Amino acid sequence: MTKRGDWQKPANRPKGAAIINARMEKLATGFWAPTFSAARCIVPMRGYFEWTGEKGDKTPHFLHSDGLLSAAGLTWSMELPNGERSRCFVLITREARDASGNVHDRMPAFLTSDTWDAWLTPEKLTGEVKAETLAILDHTSNDVASTIREHIVDRKVNNSLTANASDSTLIQSVN
Repeated sequence: MTKRGDWQKPANRPKGAAIINARMEKLATGFWAPTFSAARCIVPMRGYFEWTGEKGDKTPHFLHSDGLLSAAGLTWSMELPNGERSRCFVLITREARDASGNVHDRMPAFLTSDTWDAWLTPEKLTGEVKAETLAILDHTSNDVASTIREHIVDRKVNNSLTANASDSTLIQSVN
């Protein structure tokens, strides 16, 4: 039986919690360098949640812009214990430069539509191209971050077992 989160662990990662983020600062030379070089993806999102407060009494915040956001991601394929193959991804994160700076110190790295083709190029990134790609990601992420707003939402978003993902009230402000 596959444990919850196993689908989100690269094959060469030690056992532990599922990986959901890759730090932008470490993409060029760290653990994620091979995946950054060859397997980038875009993760569309309406927004994302961050929480503030003490454990057991956290307040959820919804961070969003006017339209769909395009988060930069990395992707890989892995074999599950049952022999099936699964496609996995992580979001690239960076130091917060948006409304989440008041809520959380990290945020997703975002792309603008004019950079999608360059981000998704199938050629492996090497040397100077790798540095240029990171510079583009930094620039576009700053541009998108300036459009991000946040508001507090109902705590029911914190329970993925009972919250209905298609319930539009999950992202409505409770203030």
